[in-house]
Amino acid sequence: MRKLLFSHFLFLFVLSISSGQDLATVLDSAINSKSDYEAYFSKAKSLIKSEDDKIQYLNAKHSFFSRLHDRDSMMALERELIPLLESGNDKQGLIKVYKRIGYYYEVAGLYDQGIKHYLDALDFAEKIGNPEILSEINKSLSQIHRLFHDYEKAVEFGKKAYQVAQSKDNQYLISQTNALNIIGAAYSEMNLPDSAIFYYEKILELTPFLDSMTIGPTIVNTGYAYLLKGDIEQSRLYNNLGLDFYKKTNNDYAKSVVYINAGMTENSAQNYKEALALLDSGLYYSQKSKYAEMYKWIYDEQFKIYNAIGNYPEAINSLVKLIDIKDSLFEADRVKVAKDLETKYRTALKDREIIEKETELKANQARFNWIIFFVLLLVVIIGLLIVIHFLNQNRFQKKQELLEKEKEIQIREAAIRAALSSQEEEKKRFAKDLHDGFGQLITALRLNISGLNDDKNLEEKMALFEHSENILGEMHKEIRQIAFDMMPETLVQHGLMPALREFAQRLNSSKKVMVGVQSFDFDGRLIEIQEISLYRIIQEWCNNILKYSGADRIDIQLVNDEDELRLTIEDNGKGFDAVLLEESKGHGWKNINSRVKLIKGALEVDSNPSAKGTTLILAFKPQIKILEPKVLEK
Repeated sequence: MRKLLFSHFLFLFVLSISSGQDLATVLDSAINSKSDYEAYFSKAKSLIKSEDDKIQYLNAKHSFFSRLHDRDSMMALERELIPLLESGNDKQGLIKVYKRIGYYYEVAGLYDQGIKHYLDALDFAEKIGNPEILSEINKSLSQIHRLFHDYEKAVEFGKKAYQVAQSKDNQYLISQTNALNIIGAAYSEMNLPDSAIFYYEKILELTPFLDSMTIGPTIVNTGYAYLLKGDIEQSRLYNNLGLDFYKKTNNDYAKSVVYINAGMTENSAQNYKEALALLDSGLYYSQKSKYAEMYKWIYDEQFKIYNAIGNYPEAINSLVKLIDIKDSLFEADRVKVAKDLETKYRTALKDREIIEKETELKANQARFNWIIFFVLLLVVIIGLLIVIHFLNQNRFQKKQELLEKEKEIQIREAAIRAALSSQEEEKKRFAKDLHDGFGQLITALRLNISGLNDDKNLEEKMALFEHSENILGEMHKEIRQIAFDMMPETLVQHGLMPALREFAQRLNSSKKVMVGVQSFDFDGRLIEIQEISLYRIIQEWCNNILKYSGADRIDIQLVNDEDELRLTIEDNGKGFDAVLLEESKGHGWKNINSRVKLIKGALEVDSNPSAKGTTLILAFKPQIKILEPKVLEK
């Protein structure tokens, strides 16, 4: 009796002291109190004077129940916080609430609901644009998709988390580490340990900037990846490092993961007794962390061990527990948890919803007449806007058609100018070749012939005759070269591939460049316009390579791929900025583009000023030439 009186006196004394304190102080006392927290929270509730005070009060209660791991109470508080934060447009607060709700559902195994709330948090985070927050939410989405066995989505969100956390000054290294960990975990679940280890090693490259607390998860995940790879010793090494690290912390979830990984490793090593002991420790910490996913791994591994050692009753017992987890915990119980949470939420908001509905009805009644007026006015305005829109659209369409026609005319004029310019250049080159090469040979021949009429002995005349014969041979070669440059006879008579090989042979004979020609699934004839256009494009591009790039190797390939013929020209010369081609004032590139348009092809050039080599790719639909049958005569 005396104890009860003393307790009552103490309670009144506490309240009397609290009455003179502000809300923050009372809430701080409530959070830290072990026995009189209800009295403190009751006093704090009486001090609430605004919505901000109520938010502060609810957050304090949330912190208190978080220490007790009372997720039902925490979820009810989250539901009360949402409308208050929405009314104040507190995006930061809403992000925190939706993240926490998503995590509650994740822990309970309600992955679809968890994903929904994480996405709500992501929506608000994208409006704020904070890289650290965006990375954290994408990481959570990766984690829950992995648990939901949607591994492609898990990798996708993990890579987004890593991408948004990257910065020049390494400001978000911890976020990068978390993202890389979650990507590696997804690849481990996909049974791709090499890919997982690749991402974990990227974390270890950041270790000069990180502390041991940051790389703890990486150590644990790496141990599991080596287990999947079959490297027991490496897995055991990382498991032991993880155990040593997390034994010093209060992270029950991490401890359960490390013990389960270690148990799986020892099971693979057929150390069954040690494996069972480690799994028991994992079960203990799973119960403390209340993370449902862990039970599935434990019971599955226990079933394998008992089955391996011939303890079939225990194996069946573990299998029954595993089935119960999959069928009950992740189905019926999850639905029950969600329904209970929704019921608590509806109960807490019922009174306020009634008041809001009454207020809304009164406001609607007051605005009803105005709405009718504005609706009629809006209909008239919309009608006028529709008419104006159609008039503008018609005008815009005509303007676009006119612009397209003008553009076509400009393109045609440019093509014609390029063609005429090319023809003029070709005529100049032809005249120059005749004057410089063929003309000089004729002059030399004339001098030799006139020398035959001089008074010379027979030996001198025979020498002049032989020299004249050599000059005639040179003249013949010069005529053949000019004819080849204008239109190769091989192209007309035998087709593209023989003409390209002859072209390559002529370039190779210079000993300055090695040209290779290959074809795959193509050895026929194309229509004349396509063969000539392709030949001229290749000829022009190779001339530019020899003129500007300094290459000593050129590879020309023609590949027939179903309904598409693809030309590829590669060289090992100096790279350049491909954008400069469009700004070029020369006729070579214009001629190439004109011929590409002529055969309705698609052209792409890949080059970089800081790297060696350039690649030209031309794709078009080939038109096969139908050859007339020849009459064979004996």
